[in-house]
Amino acid sequence: MSKIAFDIDGVLVPDCDKFPKLGGLDAFYTLTTCMRPLFKPNGEWYAITAREAQYRPYTMEWMRKYFTNKPVELWHESDSTNPSEYKAEVINKNGITKYIESDVTIVEYLRKHTQAEIIHFDEFCSRSFE
Repeated sequence: MSKIAFDIDGVLVPDCDKFPKLGGLDAFYTLTTCMRPLFKPNGEWYAITAREAQYRPYTMEWMRKYFTNKPVELWHESDSTNPSEYKAEVINKNGITKYIESDVTIVEYLRKHTQAEIIHFDEFCSRSFE
């Protein structure tokens, strides 16, 4: 059975540059709770984010606000300084077979360190419109 997971920032939440004078990550994640998802996955899906665990309340508020079809599991416990390693560990431990990621560097790392099909978000969008 296929288990598809999505990154949050840059895939479900629009990716953006830092906002001038916005403040730190608390201010940014507060702002993201007002951002509508770029799309809402159908069926059974999972979410993996390298957001630090302390920011989980913002993510949960956003999920409650915008998703009726919530992920089966949300992995959000990263306190790692290396998002690539964290995501590879989650993918490998949990049998994720497809993962959609927006960061090219992380995509390259995951392709080398997991058995999952790792799809860059641009490629995912292109496939959806073929």
